[in-house]
Amino acid sequence: MKGAVDKIALLALCLLLLGPMQSFAADPTQEAILRELQALKMRVGELENKLQLAQKSAQDAQKAAAEAYATSGRSLKMSQEVAKTKSQQPEGLLTEAGKRLKVYGAIELEGSYSNRKPNNGKSVTDSDFTLSTAEIFFDATINKYTKGILHLLYEQGDTDPINIDEAFILIGQTDDMPFYFLGGRMYPAIGLFETYMVSDPITKNVFETQATAVEIGWAQDWFNVGAGTYNSSVHQASDSPDNTINTYYVRAQFDAVQDAIANGLDINAGVAYTNNIAGGNLGDEVVDDQLKDLVAGLSFMLNVQYKWAVFNAEYITALDDFQAGELSFASGKAKPYAYNLELAFMPLDKWTFAVRYEGSGDLGDFEPERQYGFNVSWNLLPDTRLSLEYLRGDYANDDERDLVTTQLAVAF
Repeated sequence: MKGAVDKIALLALCLLLLGPMQSFAADPTQEAILRELQALKMRVGELENKLQLAQKSAQDAQKAAAEAYATSGRSLKMSQEVAKTKSQQPEGLLTEAGKRLKVYGAIELEGSYSNRKPNNGKSVTDSDFTLSTAEIFFDATINKYTKGILHLLYEQGDTDPINIDEAFILIGQTDDMPFYFLGGRMYPAIGLFETYMVSDPITKNVFETQATAVEIGWAQDWFNVGAGTYNSSVHQASDSPDNTINTYYVRAQFDAVQDAIANGLDINAGVAYTNNIAGGNLGDEVVDDQLKDLVAGLSFMLNVQYKWAVFNAEYITALDDFQAGELSFASGKAKPYAYNLELAFMPLDKWTFAVRYEGSGDLGDFEPERQYGFNVSWNLLPDTRLSLEYLRGDYANDDERDLVTTQLAVAF
């Protein structure tokens, strides 16, 4: 910008000095100078146009980041975006580091009120304000085929004030190189957990997986496949002490090119398998991190978007029983599963309406057996969203819970 201004000032000075000499335009030397000045003027114009385009690109990038965050519902997990053929990652704000580094993030402030009524006894009420999320992403384009992602996250209640939520390297997954390698601290896409609500679905609470893993795959329009492996702390008792890579997963994703099937229609469907379903959040409930045998798991997901309506469905289940005493919340054998159904509407500019019906089984009182509710979100200002959510949960022991959550979120 400064260089363009200096050139414009120089051009103006030259024109002032040469103004009285217009009558000598027939002089070949003067004609050459005038031609050079005209060429300089055109070059300055080109630079100004490029500057305007760069500024617009930065503004569009910021808008894209906000829009991507607004439709994500909760904290973005960039490693899971790799599972989507048409990855909707926000563009972020371009820095001056050669336009190679993009920075974006979000802050979420929540107020909640919970009333849990046990089957027998007095109701218990809780309310609080929490800084539920403060996160920042650094997205570095190393070269045409290589990217590095660093995701710093703070969530109130964590023992660590701030942690490295994701840090991974992605090689490939471009138009001319569909094969890819993904490695580092990430969220293996055993489930995608998409939501338009404020609260995370039960599927995510129970089965989301975070690990230092490696994954290889192939991704192009219409189809995406991947396979990965990592070392889970949950292991077979016969392998104790265990410190070896023991968990793997495979997944396949179908993603129709938007408008290819019908105008305004986008369909995304996927399936994933893992040999160790307790490698995710469920592993926190495995007693002493030991199982007689690792329990496999399977997940299915579907996302259908038609114009201003979106339908999300996901189902995740263990494929075998955990033995009695292996899970802290189950006295006998258990075969945990969870599902989530959501319908979101965006008929009005700046407004999103969503309803959810979800449930689980063989989770004891760890999560509601059935839960349903609604959410209303309003983009009251640019990159600023206000949400109100109500959920009613019914537990296996006949407890009932009403949960009201408000959220003020900003994206940048």
